[in-house]
Amino acid sequence: MKSIKLNKVTTILLVICTSILLLVSCSSSSSKFTITQHSNEQWADLVDKTIPDQQRATKVKQLGFQLIELADSATQNIEELSAKSVALNENYYATKADLQNVFDEFLKTRKLAFTKYRDIIFAMRSEVSDEEWNKLTN
Repeated sequence: MKSIKLNKVTTILLVICTSILLLVSCSSSSSKFTITQHSNEQWADLVDKTIPDQQRATKVKQLGFQLIELADSATQNIEELSAKSVALNENYYATKADLQNVFDEFLKTRKLAFTKYRDIIFAMRSEVSDEEWNKLTN
């Protein structure tokens, strides 16, 4: 039962992160947006309020910071994909294979990131009780 709930939470978090990244990558703003701007402080405050044990709280905070950094790296990966796609589109001699290579590189990078993301979620989940997890994820 915990596995099913953990899978649902992981799926929900992935959907939220992907939605944020799509909104950020599609925005017309010229300023760079990073998820880490205020997220680290908010995460640390939430963990401090939720987990009374300082040692576990410190570990969960660090894991959360890693998640935030991964989400920020996804934004950078999407920007790189966009730039490479535009460059290929401007190159009259670019082939479908060139485009496929760009996408394959992007997917490989993101697959590694999602593997790290999953591992961090499981590590984080192992550090907290059911009650603490619900407070942290709701």
